[in-house]
Amino acid sequence: MPIAARSSFLAFLFLGASLFLPRECRAAADEIGQPPADRLLDGGHYLRAEQMIRASLQRNPRDAHALSDLSIVDWAFNRLDASIADAEKAVAAAPNSAEAHSKLADALGAKLVASNAGTFEKIALAHRFRKEIDRTLDLDPNDIDALQDLAQFYWNAPGFVGGDKQKARQTADRLFAISPYHAAAARVNFASDDSDTNRRNAAILAIWQSTVAARPQSYDALAALAAAYFEAGTRPEGYDPNLLAAAEAEARRALALDPARVNAYTVLASVYARAGRWEDVNAILKQARDRVPDDRSPQYRVAVVILAANQNQQLSRAEQLLRDYLAQPPEGEQPNHAAAHWRLAQVLERQGRRADAVRELKIALQQDSSLDGAKKDLKRLS
Repeated sequence: MPIAARSSFLAFLFLGASLFLPRECRAAADEIGQPPADRLLDGGHYLRAEQMIRASLQRNPRDAHALSDLSIVDWAFNRLDASIADAEKAVAAAPNSAEAHSKLADALGAKLVASNAGTFEKIALAHRFRKEIDRTLDLDPNDIDALQDLAQFYWNAPGFVGGDKQKARQTADRLFAISPYHAAAARVNFASDDSDTNRRNAAILAIWQSTVAARPQSYDALAALAAAYFEAGTRPEGYDPNLLAAAEAEARRALALDPARVNAYTVLASVYARAGRWEDVNAILKQARDRVPDDRSPQYRVAVVILAANQNQQLSRAEQLLRDYLAQPPEGEQPNHAAAHWRLAQVLERQGRRADAVRELKIALQQDSSLDGAKKDLKRLS
């Protein structure tokens, strides 16, 4: 989870813009010789990748690369203690592997952000995180994940543990020469601190526009720009058709580059739902299910758009989409079932089905007791 407040759509789609997140194309997806599991991870296909990685580890439990990959998978499913343990095993197996130390830093950083620990424990985590970042950069000064982690650590950490916003900007500048996408993700994290919605959206749009100009064939940059257009162009009270058209165009460009990844479908489904283009919603959701069958997050997102836009005539559609989302395991980096039960409760409440809503809220909190919004809704309805 990010430290600074995030706009809900960008946070949902592009966690790579948040703090301490390891994924996003460590290598080009079509790189000759790239292991199949790595290609799956780069595409966000964690469920499929995990099967391959665990099979590799059965053959060689000390495979440092497979252990690093498993740490990424565990992070994606919010199994942070397991993510740390896997990365520690990778470091033990290969003490001079920059990748292993980088993944341990990622996992420690995620734990630092998510932890409810006291101040002293967080300080200890922060120092350990910095130790792993420094070791990674000693081994590989151009490690992308470590530089992005460091930039966002400098930005978000308090000064007494090493936070320094000027150093954050300098690190992002250094990162841009290596990976414009990761530099943009760091800068979006910086811009997201702005409490002025219009200024924040304009800054984030400008960051992704310049990144697409530098990397016009980057799926991730195009999809992020599409999401930023959507975020800037939609509010509960209405939407800007020009910005939604721009979101659609950029998402279509991303989709043409890689139809087997989910983010472009999610943007398109959200654009069509907000504009009330329900035939287009049905078509793009079918296409998404055909091409990315193990990730139904576009359906979840359409339901959330219906709720956010108060499209109460579409509540039955939202209910069906959420129940469909709950019918199979969630993909990594996507909302867990607890979140879907909470959203379903909101739909049921609006339909006047109070008892059903309370039941869904109880299920949500049984599965994830950290959902403060669900706690408030249950208290209000009970």
